Amino acid sequence: EESFENGLLEYPQYTRPQEFEGREIPQVLTSGHHGKVAEWRRAEALRLTRERRPDLLEASEEK
Repeated sequence: EESFENGLLEYPQYTRPQEFEGREIPQVLTSGHHGKVAEWRRAEALRLTRERRPDLLEASEEK
């Protein structure tokens, strides 16, 4: 998946260690539940797009 693939900004990316500079990886990402991970990624993509590029959401609603 790439940024803007679905008209949204990309969700946050995490890697090891599970805590870095006081920030922890969301538990859902280490749960192994692929459906919940996909839901989290979609929600985060929407949240980031709303915060940083609301124009992208408006453009997708016009289609």
